[in-house]
Amino acid sequence: MKKWNFLSIIIILAVFMMIMPSNNSAASLSEAEKLVQKAENAATALKWEISLEHRKTMYADPVSLPNMKLYNTTKVASQLAYQAIKTLPVQEKAKLTKRMESNVDIHLNRSMAYIDAITSGKKIMVKTDNLYEAYRLNPLSDQTEKAYHDLSSEIRKQAILLYRVYGKSTRDAILDKYKSPGEKARESTKSVISVKMAIEQLQQSIAKNKNTEELLSSVMQMETTVNAIQDENARQLLLTKLDQTKKNIEGDSPLDKSFFYLSDLTRKAVIHPSQPIIYTLNENKDVLEINYETRKVRRLTMNLVPETIYFQNNELYVALLKGTRSSYWWKENQEGAIAIINTATFKLEEQFNINIDPFDIVADDKSIYVSSGSGQWGNIIGYSRETLLETSKSDSVYDKSFLEMHPNLDRLYSIDTTLSPRDVDTHLIEDGKIIVGYDSPYHGNYELNTNMAISPDGKYIFNGSGVIMIATEAEATDMRYLMKLYTPFEQITFNMKDGFFYTSNGKGIDVYNYNTMEREKHYDMSGKIQNIFYQNGKLVVVSVEELYSSKLPTYAIKTYNVVGNKVIQY
Repeated sequence: MKKWNFLSIIIILAVFMMIMPSNNSAASLSEAEKLVQKAENAATALKWEISLEHRKTMYADPVSLPNMKLYNTTKVASQLAYQAIKTLPVQEKAKLTKRMESNVDIHLNRSMAYIDAITSGKKIMVKTDNLYEAYRLNPLSDQTEKAYHDLSSEIRKQAILLYRVYGKSTRDAILDKYKSPGEKARESTKSVISVKMAIEQLQQSIAKNKNTEELLSSVMQMETTVNAIQDENARQLLLTKLDQTKKNIEGDSPLDKSFFYLSDLTRKAVIHPSQPIIYTLNENKDVLEINYETRKVRRLTMNLVPETIYFQNNELYVALLKGTRSSYWWKENQEGAIAIINTATFKLEEQFNINIDPFDIVADDKSIYVSSGSGQWGNIIGYSRETLLETSKSDSVYDKSFLEMHPNLDRLYSIDTTLSPRDVDTHLIEDGKIIVGYDSPYHGNYELNTNMAISPDGKYIFNGSGVIMIATEAEATDMRYLMKLYTPFEQITFNMKDGFFYTSNGKGIDVYNYNTMEREKHYDMSGKIQNIFYQNGKLVVVSVEELYSSKLPTYAIKTYNVVGNKVIQY
C-alpha cells in the first residue's frame, strides 16, 4: 500500500458524513435528493476503488479485494436513498430511481462482481497449493485426485464469475494472477489423474468379467498415454499399476470367485480371536459356528429370538428378546435374557433373565453390559458374570444405543441411533462396575452414523461416517475430533501387525495405512459385503452373492491372503 492509509480514512469519513440521514422520519423531495446525491458520491468513490488503473497507483498488490468498508458504506447509502425514494410521488420516484440505477446500482453491481471474482481467485490459490502438495506426496493417491477435482471445480466457477467483471484489463489481470496458475497446475497433473481414474474403472470391469480382449486393448492404449508422461516418478507408478492390472486380466486376479456358500441367512457376526471360526445369528433362533477352513457348520437353537452376540473370554454372550420393541415399553416393565455359550464345546452354559429389553451387549472379565432397545430413555445395566446379578447402572442413555468396549476394559462407549444430531458418550468402569460417565465435547459439529469401532491399540474411535476421534483416559481429550477418512464405511477391521486397516461400504474393500490414515488401495467385489474380519494374515469376507443358477441371494464366505497393502487370492 503506497498512500492509501491516510486517503482511505479521509474518504470513508467524508462518505459516512454524507450519507447520515436527518432526524425527520418522513422524507421530502429535497431530503431524498440529498440522500441520492450522497449515494452517488459514495458510488463514485467505489467506482475508482475497483478501477485497475487507479488501484495500481494506490496498492502494492492492485489485484486484490477492494476496501470493504467503502463498499459497505456505499451499500448503506444506497439503501437509505431507496427508502426515501419510496415515499415520493410517482414522477419524482421514477426520476430519482433512474439516477440511482445509472449512478449507484451499476457501480455496486460491478463491485460485487469484482469481489466475487477475487474471492474465488483466492480459493483457486489455496486449492492449487493443495494439489501440488498432494501430488508431491503421492501422485496416485485418492487425496491427489480429490485435490485435482476440487481445483477444477473452482476454476469452472471462476470462469462464470470472471465473465461478470467489468473491464477487459481487470478481467485479464484476475485471470493472470489466479486462474492461469490454477489451470497450469491442473494441466500438469491431468494425464496422471486421468490414467489413474481409467485404471480404477478398468479394475471394476475386470471384476464384472468384461471381454478380455477389450480389456487388454484398453491397457495398451493407457500404456501409450503413460509413456508420454514426463514426470518419471508418476510414469513408473502408473506402469507398475498397469502391469498388475494386465496380470489380473490374464488370469492372475487378486479376487477369485471360490466361495463357501451358506444355507442360512446371517446377521450379527463376530469372529474367534485366534481360530478360523465365525459366530453368527441366522434368520431364526439359531446361533451358528462356522469354520471357514474346514467348511463345517454347527448350530445351537435358542428358546428365544437372539438379538445380538459378543465374544469375550472364550464365551459367547447372546442377548435374547422377550417382547416386541417399543418406545413406550418403559424400563420398569422391560425384560429379556442372556445366554452364555462355551465356545470350546459350543454348548449352552447358562441362561438368565434380565430386567431390560436388550439391544446391544459387551463384556469385560467381570461383567456383561447391556443397553436397552425400548422405552426412549433408559440405562446401560451391568450384570456380574459370576453371580449373574445386576451390579451397576449407567446414567440415562437413549434407547437403541450401540456399545463398544475399550481394549483396556476400563470404559465403554455408546452411540445413540435415534437422536439428531447423533452423540457419543463414555462410561467409566471400575472393578466390573459402571461408575460414572460423560458426554462428548461436540453436539452436531461432525456428522456421525451408527457404526462405531475402536482400534485394537485403543487410540482411536472410528465412526462409519469416516470421522476419527481420539480415545484417551483423560476426559479433556477423550472423543476429540482427529480427521476424516477418504470415504464412509459400513464395516472395518484392523491388521495392526502390518500397520493397515480395511473398510467396506458394502460394494468393495478399501485398504488404509494405519500410520497415515491414507487409502492406498481399493478392490471391487462381486457381491454385497456384510462383514469383514482380519485374522492371522487373512482377510475373511462375508457377503451376499447372486448365483448364476438362481436369482435368490446366497450368503457366502471368502478368504484372501494379505501381503502388505495387497489383498490376494487364497
